[in-house]
Amino acid sequence: MERINERPSPDTKPRVDSLVDVLPFGERIPRRSGDVAFDHAWEIRAFSMTLALHERLGFDWSDFQQELIDAIRRWESEQSDLAQWSYYERWTAALEELARTKGWLSQAELDRRTEEVLAKPANANHHHAVREPVAVVGGGGR
Repeated sequence: MERINERPSPDTKPRVDSLVDVLPFGERIPRRSGDVAFDHAWEIRAFSMTLALHERLGFDWSDFQQELIDAIRRWESEQSDLAQWSYYERWTAALEELARTKGWLSQAELDRRTEEVLAKPANANHHHAVREPVAVVGGGGR
């Protein structure tokens, strides 16, 4: 089991890349230098939760792919202003639908948890990096 802040195993990136390579609308996945990119912390969380669920629960990746296709098509059919496009909002919608269809979470439970999250300040669970140097001061025998 990998832990936070530990170096991932060497096969992690190839495994993730192989899953990303078969995603629908792959040309719309935000990328920097060829790698999947995230502009907000919630985007990487949604991405990571989906991969973790795939690894832990063993659902077929094609099930998520189809939900993502459906989420993108629903959004496109309902929108006239494509400037509001967010791949990861569609990603989250697909994950929510998959959770409902697989029975991992009821709509009522999803709504309740969503309300809990939205009731918290935007950065309630975010930790900020400390960039100042840390001084180590000896006890001096006190």
